[in-house]
Amino acid sequence: MNKKIHQLLLSSLFFWICCLFFPFGSWGAVDSLWSQANAFYANGQYSDAARLYAEIEAMNTVSAELYFNMGNAYFKQNEPARAILYYERAQRLSPNDAAIAYNLEMAQLRTLDRVDTVPEFFLFTWVRNLRQWADADTWAMLSLFLVAGTLLCLSGFFFIRSVRLRKLSFFMAVACVLLTVGSIVFAFYQQREVSDRSQAIIFPAVVPVKSAPGNTGKDLFMLHEGAKVTIIDELSDWQNIRLPDGREGWIEAGNAERI
Repeated sequence: MNKKIHQLLLSSLFFWICCLFFPFGSWGAVDSLWSQANAFYANGQYSDAARLYAEIEAMNTVSAELYFNMGNAYFKQNEPARAILYYERAQRLSPNDAAIAYNLEMAQLRTLDRVDTVPEFFLFTWVRNLRQWADADTWAMLSLFLVAGTLLCLSGFFFIRSVRLRKLSFFMAVACVLLTVGSIVFAFYQQREVSDRSQAIIFPAVVPVKSAPGNTGKDLFMLHEGAKVTIIDELSDWQNIRLPDGREGWIEAGNAERI
């Protein structure tokens, strides 16, 4: 009996040691790959850098910085579609990063298609720009601070004797509540945008967009490498896509990679 208990204790100890140290080993591997990839990039070995960055991505340790570096590596290899794909992914994680926005614009200049966007009401644009000021985690963290501010202001309202200060505390609490709700809504929409897989980037040099799914459909127009589309429906091996200017059509599945 004592021998069995001893073996059980040793097995439990081994299990917890593995649980504690395995993640550190995993992070060590990621750090090693990251350093090697950055060294390859610095030496102009962009294909090797992109390969190692892709290995890190496959380990589910993605970040805006990783996607940004991947975009740069593909941009240096004159692969605008793949560069745009990773800049777009980076921008979703860090929507207010000026460097990502600039490099994305530079990559888009290497594409052939120039698609205008449908004008929208200026208030919608203003709200979207405000929402993209920060990522979902930042908005969520801000909402927590605002909740604390609400509680502090309510405490002042109930315990301060001065009528003027009590009124001020009340209105500040109301403002904090409204800002808290706004921050939570922005965090929700930012998180939903990150997880949205409807947008995609065209990869082949030329893709015909047809009026109906199937090769018998009429060619409506052509899209080229790097064009950004929204996939709104799928049918067998075909995808119904929409462009920012409102045009729609069908392309063969596999011609666009989801962001």
